[in-house]
Amino acid sequence: MRKISIKNHGVEVIKDRLYSRSQFAESVYGEKIIKKHEYFLHAWEPKKSKLSAAISDGISRLPIEEDTETLYLGASSGTTVSHISDISNDGKIFAIEVAPEPFSKLLNLSENRRNIYPVMANARIPDEYSFFLGHSPDFIYQDISQKDQTEILLRNMDAFPEWNYAIYMLKAISIDSARKPDDVLNEQISKLKKRKGIKIIETINISNFHRGHFCILLQNIT
Repeated sequence: MRKISIKNHGVEVIKDRLYSRSQFAESVYGEKIIKKHEYFLHAWEPKKSKLSAAISDGISRLPIEEDTETLYLGASSGTTVSHISDISNDGKIFAIEVAPEPFSKLLNLSENRRNIYPVMANARIPDEYSFFLGHSPDFIYQDISQKDQTEILLRNMDAFPEWNYAIYMLKAISIDSARKPDDVLNEQISKLKKRKGIKIIETINISNFHRGHFCILLQNIT
């Protein structure tokens, strides 16, 4: 693991261990919490969160600010959502999840964290939740382990054309487990490059924490 060097108002590093700065004292998924001055630090473990893995592996920037509006596709039970919630204390996280069991945990999380808006919907069908957002989010985050995960991302970018940045957690082994992850990555990168207005800032292999996964940081340049 590289030495963590990310600079973000909502993130702190103590002895090369990542934490999100939070106003909440309660643990979300059993993470370690440290009281510091008037706030709390929630341990953000790279093996529990792909976004933490990307930060630990040297992502150049984290496009999440205090007032960022995030569209989170594939929110699951809310592990990474909780850390984005810490960082975007004055923002909103529209957390899309289709499976009932993790959605119930996400719903419980949102009871105390008022900046989380859980939506039970299929990320393949943005029309199911576009009315809920009302406008394009600043940031799109996708973590969906499906064969058509790239197409799902592009469909949401089309539905919300004024997004600024996106992070795409590509799980190569979900797309094609019989091929080499790098070959799958290159194929999906080609699909993204064909779409006008998308700039690929960087790609990070996070397989040392999550096997067969890549983090792709994207920018809207339209």
